[in-house]
Amino acid sequence: MSFRAGVVAVIGRPNVGKSTLVNAIVGQKVSIVSSKPQTTRRRAMGIATTPDWQIAFVDTPGVHRPKHRLGKALNDAAKQAVRDVDVLLVVVDASKPPSPEDRSLALMLQDTGALVPERTVLCLNKMDLLKAHDVQRHFDEYVALFPAGANMMTSVTKKRNLDLLLGLLVERLPEGEALFEADAFTDQTLRAMAAEIVREKAINATRQEVPHALATYVEQWDEDDTIAHIAVVLLVERDGQKSILIGTKGSVLKQIGTEARLEMEELIGKKVFLELFVKVRDDWRESPRILNELEYM
Repeated sequence: MSFRAGVVAVIGRPNVGKSTLVNAIVGQKVSIVSSKPQTTRRRAMGIATTPDWQIAFVDTPGVHRPKHRLGKALNDAAKQAVRDVDVLLVVVDASKPPSPEDRSLALMLQDTGALVPERTVLCLNKMDLLKAHDVQRHFDEYVALFPAGANMMTSVTKKRNLDLLLGLLVERLPEGEALFEADAFTDQTLRAMAAEIVREKAINATRQEVPHALATYVEQWDEDDTIAHIAVVLLVERDGQKSILIGTKGSVLKQIGTEARLEMEELIGKKVFLELFVKVRDDWRESPRILNELEYM
């Protein structure tokens, strides 16, 4: 068989397992993951390569009903990501029936012309949570909603049927040379990945009202052969959110910093001196200037 290579856009509503799926196939952490919806905010590419094929996965923000300018920007980013790709991988939560957000996603894909059956694969994820009496009904409803050339039920967390899903994707890739070097696993910069690592740790350490109002960015990065000095800003909208992030006597911020530093050291391959700063900007999610600076728009 000739070598195959191409770009696969991964799309679905929030919290259906898109980022976990990409990370599992790539074998490296490309996108941060959390149980909180709308964790993925930027288009993140994860690259998987074997002697026979290469797939560049484009992990997209979850499509949802936006409540602010940031939400609209995330939906726009998802729409843009499905254009001019070789294969569209639609991921749904098969343990539940289609939601209004699933139906909105289907309409968006149809309106953009991205939902072409012969180059679309439907991944019905979370099969381990699907009750037996719901299997046929949920399957039929999703297949009707997202007409695809192939479909596969999976459990990404238990790594069930991922090899079969991969086979469906590979056979739809065009024949051709690799798009990236064989050892590449993402197109993201270390700075962007470091900021996202901090955001992931902060999301998982705080209560429900903080994650959606939180952004992170690297303010300073200096390194030599042995150590990297990195300063990351955690941006929130309210003083109360800042207090939650800092915690009693700085306990929460310290936990975030410790967990993030350890993961950064593994990523960068050297010691990291990490400083975290929490800043408040009222309603930053509605500010075009700040959204542009954060590269969300």
